[in-house]
Amino acid sequence: MKKNIIILILSAFVITSCGYKSIYSSKNLNFNILEFKVEDKTKISRKIKNNLDSYKKNDSNNFYSIKINSKKNINIISKDSEGNPSNFEMTIISEISILNDEKIVGNKVFSESFNYKNSSNKFDLKQYEKNIEDNLTNEILENIISYFYTL
Repeated sequence: MKKNIIILILSAFVITSCGYKSIYSSKNLNFNILEFKVEDKTKISRKIKNNLDSYKKNDSNNFYSIKINSKKNINIISKDSEGNPSNFEMTIISEISILNDEKIVGNKVFSESFNYKNSSNKFDLKQYEKNIEDNLTNEILENIISYFYTL
């Protein structure tokens, strides 16, 4: 009984003292986004802008303006014996320009791609492509946020 209490107290101490800290928290950041300039009208750029909006109201001294330009490409990788597409590759490319006092601080191109098979059901294929697009956009967004930490 005494041994179980000691183990419980030690495990509680170890768990609470692990030093966990969220990486993508908007608190204690070293940047503040003043404005966004979306150069295209794609869903991808709007999603990136909407997710970065949470970094607008930060109490940092580093103020940045961001230009976003994104595009999506779907290429046929292989065809079957009849000439119909059997495999596709979706690539999402986002170019981010970061400006501080109208001077370019950083300019980076983020790219993610995914290969997938064709489906005979076109509705399911379109739904699958939307999911792939959302996942690739989220990966690019995480890379953009990580890039801000290096500025």
